[in-house]
Amino acid sequence: MTKTLIKEALRSITANKLRFLSVAVIIALGMSFFVGINSASPAMNYEANEYFNRNNLMDVYVSSSIPFTNEDIEKIKNIKNVTQVVASSYIDGYSTLGRETLVNKNGTELILRISSFDVEKEKKFLDGERDPSFLNALDLKDGRLPEKAGECVVDEKSAELYDDIEIGKTLNITDADSSVGVSLKNNKFVIVGTVTSPIYISLDRGQTKLGSGSLDSYIYVLPEAFSSSEVNTLAVKMKYSDSLDTFSSQYSDRAEMIAEKIREASKEAIDSKLVELKNEYTQKIEDKQAEIKAFSDLSDKQLKEKEASIKEFKQYVDNEDKILGELKTTNENKIKSASSTLNSLEKQLTTLQADYNTHVKSRDSQSSEIKGYSELKKLYDDLNRKHLTAKTELDSLESNYQSKKNALDAKNNEISERENKISDYESRISRLTSEIDELERTISSLNSSVSSYNQRVEAQNSVVDGIKSDIQKQNSIISDSSATNEEKIAAISRRTRLNSELTTAQRELTSRKNELENAQSQLSTAKSEKTKKENEKRNLIVALNSERAVLATAKSQAEVLKTEYSNALSNYNSAKKNYDADSATLEKYVSSMNELTKGQSSLTKLIAQVESEANELETLKRRVTEAQISYTLASRNGSVEISKAEYDLKVAKSRYSTVDDEYTELKNDIDSKSGTLNSELKSLQTTLGNIANLRWTATPRNDFSGMRSLAVSLENIKSMSTVFPMVFFLTAMIACLVIMIKNVEEERKEIGIFKALGYSNSAVAGKFILYAVLAWIIGIFIGTVMGTCVLPFVICSIYNMTYSVPNVGTVFLADYVFFGFAISLILIVAATLIAVIHEIKHNPATLMRPKNIAYNRRNILEKIPGLWGKMSYGMVVVARTISRSRERVTAGTLGIACCTALILSSLGLINSTTAVSNAQYADDGIFKYDILFVLRTPQQEDAKVLKKIQSDQRTENAALFSNTSAFASADSEAQVKRTVSIIAMKNSDSFFDYVNLKTVSGDLDFGKGNVIITEKMANDLGIKVGGEIYLASTDGSTYSASVSGIVRNYTNHYVYMTDESYEEIFGTPPQCRYIIVTSKSYVDEHDIKNFASDFLKEDIVTGASTASEMASSVDVSISRILAVVMMFVLSACMLALIVMYTNSNVNLSERTREIANIKVIGLSDHEVLIYVIRESVMSTVYGAVIGLIAGIFLHKVLVGFISVDNIVYSSSIAWWSYLVTIVIIALISLISALPIRLKIDKINMAETLKEIE
Repeated sequence: MTKTLIKEALRSITANKLRFLSVAVIIALGMSFFVGINSASPAMNYEANEYFNRNNLMDVYVSSSIPFTNEDIEKIKNIKNVTQVVASSYIDGYSTLGRETLVNKNGTELILRISSFDVEKEKKFLDGERDPSFLNALDLKDGRLPEKAGECVVDEKSAELYDDIEIGKTLNITDADSSVGVSLKNNKFVIVGTVTSPIYISLDRGQTKLGSGSLDSYIYVLPEAFSSSEVNTLAVKMKYSDSLDTFSSQYSDRAEMIAEKIREASKEAIDSKLVELKNEYTQKIEDKQAEIKAFSDLSDKQLKEKEASIKEFKQYVDNEDKILGELKTTNENKIKSASSTLNSLEKQLTTLQADYNTHVKSRDSQSSEIKGYSELKKLYDDLNRKHLTAKTELDSLESNYQSKKNALDAKNNEISERENKISDYESRISRLTSEIDELERTISSLNSSVSSYNQRVEAQNSVVDGIKSDIQKQNSIISDSSATNEEKIAAISRRTRLNSELTTAQRELTSRKNELENAQSQLSTAKSEKTKKENEKRNLIVALNSERAVLATAKSQAEVLKTEYSNALSNYNSAKKNYDADSATLEKYVSSMNELTKGQSSLTKLIAQVESEANELETLKRRVTEAQISYTLASRNGSVEISKAEYDLKVAKSRYSTVDDEYTELKNDIDSKSGTLNSELKSLQTTLGNIANLRWTATPRNDFSGMRSLAVSLENIKSMSTVFPMVFFLTAMIACLVIMIKNVEEERKEIGIFKALGYSNSAVAGKFILYAVLAWIIGIFIGTVMGTCVLPFVICSIYNMTYSVPNVGTVFLADYVFFGFAISLILIVAATLIAVIHEIKHNPATLMRPKNIAYNRRNILEKIPGLWGKMSYGMVVVARTISRSRERVTAGTLGIACCTALILSSLGLINSTTAVSNAQYADDGIFKYDILFVLRTPQQEDAKVLKKIQSDQRTENAALFSNTSAFASADSEAQVKRTVSIIAMKNSDSFFDYVNLKTVSGDLDFGKGNVIITEKMANDLGIKVGGEIYLASTDGSTYSASVSGIVRNYTNHYVYMTDESYEEIFGTPPQCRYIIVTSKSYVDEHDIKNFASDFLKEDIVTGASTASEMASSVDVSISRILAVVMMFVLSACMLALIVMYTNSNVNLSERTREIANIKVIGLSDHEVLIYVIRESVMSTVYGAVIGLIAGIFLHKVLVGFISVDNIVYSSSIAWWSYLVTIVIIALISLISALPIRLKIDKINMAETLKEIE
């Protein structure tokens, strides 16, 4: 290609920079999407393998219920290609914080795996030392490593998911699995740090023999935390594994080969100590039988004692009338006897008193006064002593309640100060958050400005360099002796003009550099300010959390002080009341004594005179008084005894009403414990019976639950990369074809001139190919940068919300990049050649004349009788324009159709993913229950807690059920398995109250031995109605059941059966440790949470989950897909905008003379705009209709690609997605029309009409 053609190509670029940039941007979009999405899966794969290699992840995990010996370890080390064997211990258990059992997101008890690790080697790893003998290294995320046996580090993901798990809290391990051969020395561990482990890279932690069968989290402790040095797990590393891809078949085959050799070695190892193992397990069985017998004896004793109590209370309650009658008769007899004696003595006293009064009336009167004084004095002294004692006690009580009040006031003041401080911290944090957000927006704006200024400086540098180069050329001409004077004068004139332009350009360059420096300075200042505020915010958050912890403690202390103060004040008020009453009585005694003292001197003489007569009278009075006291005591004691008897009977009735429930609860606990002990005995007996076939469990790395999940995710991303990028590329190339066709048409005259000058067709075509290639170079550079640096990072960041794998950096995958280079170059060159060949075939004379517009080209509408004549002028013009530009219109319509299909299918994916939780948990969904309670121990149908829940006014229905995990397959040897939850309830009718069983195939027959399974699992395993399903329990045993029906389900896999079928299939009754509850229609979400909170206070209830909480957990698990899909939507919108703008711009440029003509005849700018864009509107409408149809099929393809093991996505698209798609296309069409209006306004009618001349 000659320099002249190259210059012409460059002039074409500068003449219409916007068109050139449009081609570059379209190529950049297509390239970035193709490379980015195709690179995401390999990049994640690469980073995962790097992570596994860096942390020296084991290749095979070996476990055994019998601890490994040193000989066992040496035997595995001697296997060919095994390089390292590291031994450790593990045990599974439930976790509690204080009294409350931790509950996972599915409402079941949280099960932890406690594993030991070498903390010294871990410290060296964290310091950067790589020790090949240290496998499964942890990454410390927060806190520190354990330093003593009572400390642990926990899983970082669990600390994020569960608010109760945090550094500083103490985990209590309960009900640890006793079948793994090891045990813990202590069950309490203080959390000192959070870690990630390469073994557990997803939220699917694997299987366990406890609870529901699913492991929820893990912690690591020192080996000293276990009760012995025995180990039950081995981590095996094989040779050259770091050089293989974990997810490749080559690695899988090699790891499986090592695992199989280990399984073979286990037979020899276990057979060699078979006698020892049999003796050991025989002893364990005998010990367990002794334990069962001891427990049975103790249980019988407890039950007999409880039965005796029931019998005693029942006898007491049944004989109530007889007991009270006998007691009343006895008391009445005593009162009658005392009354008879008193009456007799009173008669004697009356007779003696009458005789005595006759003879010594005066002396009797005086003696009576003296006697009254003596008795009054004695009563006064006794009362005064009691009064003084009461005063001392009252002072002590007053001092006590005052001290409690002062302490409570001080604590309330402290709480008020803490709350004020917390409020201040929160307001400051909120203000800092707003300031940081504003700074981030400023930084983003400044980054854009700096980038823009950089581009402007570079562009201006190019202009200055170009002028300098031109000046040098002119100097060469001036100094060239062979040049003519005219040439030198022209060169001098041009150099002078160029020097002036150079000065202006350099001044502009300096100005742009100053702008760049200012923007960079502002950016640096903004980043510094943002860092400062983020540090301040972080410090405030730490202080806020600390204050909140102190405030919670202070409030708890305040509640205790408030109770103590209330009790002290109540005691004081009661004592004060008694003291005041005694004071009033004492004052009356003092007044009476003062009056008697006045006459005491005169009465002394009278007493001596009548003493002899008074002795007999006093004796008789004493006897009367004693008789009165006897009568009073008989009456009072009788009332007291009757009241006490009535109270005892009332207590007996109350105890009798609860002792039966206590008996039932005790019997349930005994039955549960007995069932557990018998189950353990049966497990030991089964192990003893199968001990000859006992083998080590060897699991290759890529069979770990998290590895399988990650492999599925990588495959999903790879599947999506086969559709979206290619559609994107196709749309981009259609847009490029439209632009290149227009570019060639505008340069028809130049093509004709070059052909007339003798340039070949290939040379002329080369000019346009150069134009396209230059745009391609810019586009692929931008697209490659975006596709290798940005898109993979974004996609992987979204998936890493679930996986504990390091995020990807810049990964240059040459295969995809070069393939993208090739396909984009081929398509852009092909589009250019198609456009050029159409014009270059004409002779030069034809090309140098304006192209004849086929105004009279007839279209299909003209051939329809009666239609053409009835069409409006505007519609006729549109039909004519489309007819004469059918190639460009077709290309534009296809481009819009592709964009519409992309947008609709992306929105359809949002419908498919977000509909899952509603379809499963909404009012008309699969699960109809509202609350799920977790119980501490298995219960029966007569359980007290179940009755209490059923009697609650908020309850509609409540029932017990069991939930266990198993592996399901179509036959016992099948490789394809699914993890399922086995749900067993008392009878078939119970299911319909809590689960909406929507039949897909078969009948809902819950007959004995029959099960109902869910649709997704049935399809994956190929199980039909009437076929068999094989269920492998966590202990390795496999059971079969007949499938009588298949029902619809959207999350997870379930097998439904009755308790009778469960016992028939598994040989043991189900352990019902869950209660499922549906609430009444008027109970709202707030009431449901209160309902759950109320029953969490019951000792037997250890956890509760609501349906809304479980729906939220499903939404979180699929949210990563939505983020990727939204990125697709935005990219498709951007591409649609470019396509529509390009079509509208080309349409305008083709019809410039036509527009000038209609403007001359008087049409307004608004009418001209409508006249012009009718064609674009029609093209958009046709493209949108075709795109909506294509989008339906594309959506179905994509749903199939993103399908995962345990979630069913809907293949239907919501009506609002169609509406939103149409609105988006309409808005983009409107936005693309705005620049057209401005260009129409700028058309010069006179100049445009003279151009052809």
